[in-house]
Amino acid sequence: MPRIRFNRLELKIPPPVIVGVGGLLNWFATHWATDLFSPPWLLIAALIVVSGVFGVAGVLGCLRCKTTVHPWSPDETSVLVTQGVFRLSRNPMYLALLLLLLAYYLYQPTWFSPLVFVVVTWYLTRFQILPEERILSEKFGDQYAQYASSVRRWL
Repeated sequence: MPRIRFNRLELKIPPPVIVGVGGLLNWFATHWATDLFSPPWLLIAALIVVSGVFGVAGVLGCLRCKTTVHPWSPDETSVLVTQGVFRLSRNPMYLALLLLLLAYYLYQPTWFSPLVFVVVTWYLTRFQILPEERILSEKFGDQYAQYASSVRRWL
């Protein structure tokens, strides 16, 4: 099988690093921002729990199927995982990271938070998820096309 070519930024920066940078940018912004609202603790706790469930279930689903969980080497995927949490989201581990970032943004809200959240989501989609989808489509063909048509990218 010929190797798929990527642009310079595709699959280069691990998603946890991207989300971490988004969190750091918000943390820096808190030095210049006033409190927008009191943190909605129950919502924050719920986002953290749901994030943990999606993240852990996604990793365990991949490990159970004996396929890679490494975001920088999706070409090593040996099995298309479609069971468990993958029936709800094609990207449960990325969704978990974004839910965790959203919980942090609600904990320390700034005017900058929504913008950075959109940029982080766009970056993950453009430079991580879309290249992975190209690989999965090439490796699994119709099986992946059927899966992608029946399960949403995020939720």
